[in-house]
Amino acid sequence: MPLRRRRSHYEQLTEFEGGRGWYSLKKTGRPRGTTEREDRRIRRTAVSHRTASAAEIRAAVGTTVTQRTVRNRLLDAQLRARRPVACIPLTPKHCRLRRQWCQARAQWRAEWISVVFSDESRFCLGASDGRVLIRRRPGERLQPNCLRPRHTGPTPGVMVRGAISYDSRSTLVVIPNTLNANLYVSLVIQPVVLPFMSSIQGGIFQQDNARPHTAAVSQRALQGVDILPWPARSPDLSPIEHVWDIIGRQLQHHPLPAQTVPVLTAQVQQAWNSIPQSDIRHLYDTMHARLQACIQNSGGYTGY
Repeated sequence: MPLRRRRSHYEQLTEFEGGRGWYSLKKTGRPRGTTEREDRRIRRTAVSHRTASAAEIRAAVGTTVTQRTVRNRLLDAQLRARRPVACIPLTPKHCRLRRQWCQARAQWRAEWISVVFSDESRFCLGASDGRVLIRRRPGERLQPNCLRPRHTGPTPGVMVRGAISYDSRSTLVVIPNTLNANLYVSLVIQPVVLPFMSSIQGGIFQQDNARPHTAAVSQRALQGVDILPWPARSPDLSPIEHVWDIIGRQLQHHPLPAQTVPVLTAQVQQAWNSIPQSDIRHLYDTMHARLQACIQNSGGYTGY
């Protein structure tokens, strides 16, 4: 073979190996059902209306594709349906006070073992879980438009109050009526809180800022007890909130769901007593991470 021909042959192979071949690839399969413009409208609608279903997004966009195709486009954009975080609305002042509170205790470690966390919770009969889904991308869990405000209502049920420490828990008190300051003293502080705190050396009592807790009669009854100041609207900073969640899940999966308030009360008491103390200790061990999450989020929601 002449030298020139060999060189030409070599150059052709080099172009082929370098990716400059003389053929084209044809796409296989069905044509795409939506245009790029429709895809963008689907994504924008899902982000601006977080709770919209695939059917509602399809109608808003005006596309003729199926709901399944709409869901696939949302999944392509990592907009998955998730349950929103239930939260209490926070104002800028709440966020500032929460951040300051956490910063003042950011170095606490063993100190949390001395804290007794207390709270009330209401468990309702036949309550719906209020299942609402929102569409969000990874990392958007705590964005304001991905949260669901938490409200309470006069649903038939039972109100209870309890306290936890690192090594024990108090008896669970059933609140028969709306809790006021006098009931708080006679039903909770005198028979439960004071004996429980006296059993814990160097114990610090935590309670939120509800009016029955801050009333003068309640403050007098708690004289001699060290009180931990608490920022308003901060249930996510207290591990006892997760204890209520544990009880709620046990009630949901109970083989015989309660149909009456007395049965519900007995089931709540049983669930409270059955929680392993190791689970409560694990919740205490999350306190440092809770405070750090609050500080990093400028006093906003921690995700706990």
